[in-house]
Amino acid sequence: MQLNKPKLIIEISEKKFIFLVLKFNHELNPNFLEIIDIKSEGVTNGKITDANKSYEIIYNQMKIIEDKINFTFKDVSIVLDQNNAKCINISGSKKLYGRQVQKDDISFVLNNLKKLILENNKNLSLIHLFNSKFNLDNTEVKTLPIGLHGNFYNQQLTFFLLPTNDLKNLNLVMNKCNLNIEKIVLKNFVEGTELINRYKENKNFFNIKIEKDKSSISFFSNSSYVYNESFNFGSKIILNDICKLCSLDYETVEKILLNEKLDKFQDENKKELFLNKSYFNGNLYRKISISHLNEIISARINEMLNIIYIKNINLVSCKQSNQIINIKFLEDRLMKNLHSFFENNFNNQENINFLNSTNNSYTLD
Repeated sequence: MQLNKPKLIIEISEKKFIFLVLKFNHELNPNFLEIIDIKSEGVTNGKITDANKSYEIIYNQMKIIEDKINFTFKDVSIVLDQNNAKCINISGSKKLYGRQVQKDDISFVLNNLKKLILENNKNLSLIHLFNSKFNLDNTEVKTLPIGLHGNFYNQQLTFFLLPTNDLKNLNLVMNKCNLNIEKIVLKNFVEGTELINRYKENKNFFNIKIEKDKSSISFFSNSSYVYNESFNFGSKIILNDICKLCSLDYETVEKILLNEKLDKFQDENKKELFLNKSYFNGNLYRKISISHLNEIISARINEMLNIIYIKNINLVSCKQSNQIINIKFLEDRLMKNLHSFFENNFNNQENINFLNSTNNSYTLD
């Protein structure tokens, strides 16, 4: 890493491009010089689908930035908010017969696993590789056990891959902008590492992110990114259920979620509470009980969390006692009164934290 030299990062998502220009000092602390976000075009589900549209926006913004700071960029790091990454956890081993672990032993395990993964995923390309666990003679060690004697070495790794054609299209756009892609990272990884840096005592946790039309879960173990899974549903399905089952329009449901304390079922006199007439805005009023709304919301949230975390068989080996689970809503304004509905699906052994949508965002120093 070159110190005190401008570095360029571009985050690519369906909604916007974020351009970050920063410098690292001798303590490797970043100093943000520019943070600019503009509406993206030519991007669907985080991947380039119209190279010309994306190129024009990125190229024009690059010229503005370079003229402003009087510097020409040759390299760029890309942050992808893309939900079709494939995550593969795999372990490899080597017999040592009592000798010391050498760098060549580590390389042997790594190269064999990498070859195996790529041969069995012909249409995918590797973008991330993380060491997640090291074992020597069935005993876990915290770091690479180079120099230690043992009979059997085992190493667990996590590979993250993306469709090769998606990466080719991304390279096409950046090359047209005279930029060489130096590194590609996933947005969920960036958000997780930011939390690790902020809360250094929390090295093992799940991040659940719920957006309007999609959701994801990531798992970090000993500060290493070891699992990610995406789902094609989000907070919108909660609103859709209320619309359908209560015969309400979308705008009315949004007003209810923004203003109503839905975890309150009954008043002091044990009388059923009903939606206020003001929500209907001149439309035909219908007597809809708060408890009925709660039943609809609880059922859908329960189903969502069962799929994402509670009954997700892919996470069985990741779960521990006193597990930290971070939940982040990209639709904060609509979900702010529903936190208790999510909490009710977890047990007392799990530590639930709600992150607002400004957490893990880029800020100027």
